[in-house]
Amino acid sequence: MTKYTKQFKLHVVQDYLTSSLGFILIARKYQIKSHATVNKWVRQYQRFGVSGLEVRRPEKVYDGNFKVTVLNWMKTNQASITETALNFDISAPSTIWQWQRTFEDEGLDALFRNRGRSKIMSADKQGKKTKQPDELTRLRDENELLKIENEYLKKLKALAQSQVDNEHKSSKN
Repeated sequence: MTKYTKQFKLHVVQDYLTSSLGFILIARKYQIKSHATVNKWVRQYQRFGVSGLEVRRPEKVYDGNFKVTVLNWMKTNQASITETALNFDISAPSTIWQWQRTFEDEGLDALFRNRGRSKIMSADKQGKKTKQPDELTRLRDENELLKIENEYLKKLKALAQSQVDNEHKSSKN
């Protein structure tokens, strides 16, 4: 059971859009704990219409290539996690935050790991399965992500160096 029905969300959104009240006052009026919730509903409604207010179940399982695409888009567009989630229709922005953290902590391969128990294949099927096209695609994606990571680290190093230089200049004065 969800906390808020689709009809309630729609009523709140329509009240926000037709009145001059802001997110905070609308949240107080309807006893919603956070004005960010109202903001999210309004943005989902504006982007996807009434269907954006529906509860989404079951949760989707995203493959590694999709995760890489999402993180790459977020970096190249300098978008926030919330904007990225809205752009890719991901219901929980925290999902993207987890992918980003996994990538930073464990690297690219961690994004391609499947959850749960792996399937055991018979010896006949293992020999017949060709991995070359999938492997090539994975390596290309990995190469692209490594380039992005390298760019990020270079910029981080330059930023740190400029801060050190600024500290030296200020200490000399």
